[in-house]
Amino acid sequence: MARLLTVSLAALALVAGCARAVRPSPVDPELVELSADLGHVRLLADQPGEVLARLRIGAREAQLGERPPLNLALVVDTSGSMEGEAIADAREATKAILQMLRPDDRVSVTVFHSRTEVLLESTEMGEVELAAVLAKVDAMEARGTTDMAGGLQHALAQLSAHRDGRRLDRIVLLGDGVPNDPTPIVPLAQSAASIRVPITAIGLGLEYDELLMGQLAQLTGGRFSHVEEPEHVVALFRDEVVRMDRTVARHATLQLQPGPGVEVLEVLGQDTPGGTGGLTLQLGELSMGEQKEIVVRLSTPARRVGATIEVLDAMLVFHDAVADAGVLRRSAYLGLRTTANAAEVEESQNAQVHERAGDLVAARATVAAIQMFRAGDVAQATLMLDAAEEAAPGRSEARRRLRRQMSAPAAAEAAPAPAVERTIRESYDESLNVMGY
Repeated sequence: MARLLTVSLAALALVAGCARAVRPSPVDPELVELSADLGHVRLLADQPGEVLARLRIGAREAQLGERPPLNLALVVDTSGSMEGEAIADAREATKAILQMLRPDDRVSVTVFHSRTEVLLESTEMGEVELAAVLAKVDAMEARGTTDMAGGLQHALAQLSAHRDGRRLDRIVLLGDGVPNDPTPIVPLAQSAASIRVPITAIGLGLEYDELLMGQLAQLTGGRFSHVEEPEHVVALFRDEVVRMDRTVARHATLQLQPGPGVEVLEVLGQDTPGGTGGLTLQLGELSMGEQKEIVVRLSTPARRVGATIEVLDAMLVFHDAVADAGVLRRSAYLGLRTTANAAEVEESQNAQVHERAGDLVAARATVAAIQMFRAGDVAQATLMLDAAEEAAPGRSEARRRLRRQMSAPAAAEAAPAPAVERTIRESYDESLNVMGY
């Protein structure tokens, strides 16, 4: 009887173990999609060629459950240039975010002027004495110079110390001026990118360094926004929290592997080296309703008539932020056939792919033109804008207006007129939006 009982207990243990082993894993919510198409599906045989490949990544709308908790670092410019309405709205925006967060969200608040101050060490909101923190925010004053590098460094340290793999990590920076020393800022952004922490950069007014603020978003997979009127800062801060609430994918990367004899020449709109080997692009986070379009220019080898050219394998890899389903993947393959008929090549063109390519080329050229203009090279800046217009003719009224303003005699003066500054901001914002930042 004892032996029978022992066998029965062992059998029950085995059944229990099996039950644990077959417990279903979290199901892929299937909200993220990857599709791909070519600029041509036919190329001329017996000669090298070039082709464009477009990769489209999208996140569908859906009813989401509770989002993962946040690991958020707010960095606010309180330098002297923020005096008046700007500092008042920065206070209100900071308080609005703090009051929107959940008890399990972690947040720090750092301000910078001549030096950096941490108003709130990184803490879960459920443990924060909110009234005391709001009083500190209300006491923020605009004074001193602009130690933006110090503010970013402290914020990154606050955030890095509490990363746990399950939270949505984000730095949100608000600034209205040119930093005391811009030299450390790009390396700080590169450090954030290396640990996959996006930076949302918000430029306020007309005096900030839009190229530097834009780089923060570009390097880290974050977002860049320009707010000319201070009263819009609160809404923009709130929108950023809402966008984090709608996150469906984290740490997204797009892995590109060209086929035999195929070489990636460039990723349009990006400063990304190509080559015959594989290439990985950092995409950051994806929110519901968001769409990203990436266009790659590739060279193809000579093949005989009717041969198939294996152009590209694409793999989207991301961490699910909806159902805790872990690391998920989407794949796409692109191939084409060769022909001896030039008309067949022309008929196979996908006009939408080429239009998107033109927009990306024009956006990158516009950003370069603004950089040249800021450096005092007005002649090269206008030539670059001509190239942008050639790539995407008639697609941007702001860019055409900027071209006219830059070529005017007043543009060569040391201090550009406010009208030129507004057009620069508009053109830059538009270009970064095209490139997905």
